[in-house]
Amino acid sequence: METKTDMLDLKPYWWEAAPRPERGEVEPRQRHADVAIVGSGITGLVAALNLARAGRSVMVFERGQIGAGASTRNAGYVGRSFKHSFADLLAQQGLDHAREVYGELRDAFNAVIDLVHAEKIDCGLAMQGRYIMAASPGQLEALKREFDLKSKHLGDKHRIIERRDQHSQIATDVYHGGILVEEMAGLHPGLYHMGLLDRASAAGVILCPHTSVLSVSSGDGKHEIVTDRGVFTARDTIVATNGYTGAAVPWLQKRVVPFDAYMIATQPIPKPLIDQLLPAKRTFIDWNFNADFMRPSPDGSRILFGGNTGAIAVDLARMAEMLRRKLVRMLPQLDDVRLSHVWTGRCAGTRDLYPHMGRERGVYYALGYCFAGVPSGTYFGKQLADRILGRQGRPSVFWQRPFRSIPFHSATPWFVPLAMKWFSRNDWR
Repeated sequence: METKTDMLDLKPYWWEAAPRPERGEVEPRQRHADVAIVGSGITGLVAALNLARAGRSVMVFERGQIGAGASTRNAGYVGRSFKHSFADLLAQQGLDHAREVYGELRDAFNAVIDLVHAEKIDCGLAMQGRYIMAASPGQLEALKREFDLKSKHLGDKHRIIERRDQHSQIATDVYHGGILVEEMAGLHPGLYHMGLLDRASAAGVILCPHTSVLSVSSGDGKHEIVTDRGVFTARDTIVATNGYTGAAVPWLQKRVVPFDAYMIATQPIPKPLIDQLLPAKRTFIDWNFNADFMRPSPDGSRILFGGNTGAIAVDLARMAEMLRRKLVRMLPQLDDVRLSHVWTGRCAGTRDLYPHMGRERGVYYALGYCFAGVPSGTYFGKQLADRILGRQGRPSVFWQRPFRSIPFHSATPWFVPLAMKWFSRNDWR
């Protein structure tokens, strides 16, 4: 029997416009670089670009295709989001810390905007705003308190959308109103990454795809990077692997929890229906910890929807049907919609739900982005490059934070589905 998830493409929708580059296993002519970078996502390429333009020789190692990880699989949200609310930080650690954290989140947001404009990267960047949806009347009141505090202490602007006015943003009755933040953006993550890759290649960065890093060690003023294609050396090393961090750096592997996120793309939808369902053409997310999120595609022809984060999907087609049912519950007008794509990408969290950046045993790292990979990766990549270059930038609240390991954490994070169910239960309550 034919279903609405037949003939699914299991690759990210973003790869239609930005297919992963077909770069073979070209043996590098050199075995030494000033800087070795493990991971070819946003963080790694931003760091590589800044270092190469400053005159450093740079090699980027990637175990698969260049940029085939979460950097080209995410939703393309560019915001100032954080898993700790401003209200919680204010109550637990005081106003100065709360302002410092959220001030850097704004810096990370601006880093993306500035880089796209400076490099003239054609990636559909749009200041489309974000509508944050409340799953209950109580959650709406909590959202109002949170954004009132942000307005008072940060100067952030927002607009309250009561439930009766919600159809001005999205044609759903599932949610109980929400908060509209105009100063948030969206982009095409595949094209953003492709732009970074083109600039890094032009700057002389040596790319080593299909090269698995097996270990990284330091001594005698240099690092030794052992790969399945031989041994390389570098003066400095950056690990920027986020949810794909493995046993090559055991200290980091014990501190980062990988989990899978899932997205679907619909087949093209008639423009009048898109205009009816999403009249404001924003990015959308609910305020649950285990959030559902949605946006129109950059060309405005499809709806992209994500959720069920942390679940283990043996069958992506089955996950696609689960997400389609969620989408239709939110927007019943899409009951007959068919899907074109379903895909997954690996994210990463940390024990304290902060992203982390620092240097341990001579190795620089930036990872654990907790759902904010586009702005965090862009900002942290530049931060790491500046530190290697000896440039004095502003101090970072994320630099060298205490980075505690995860109890009972092994290579397979068996506890993630249980944890996400616990978060979902709390969301429901």
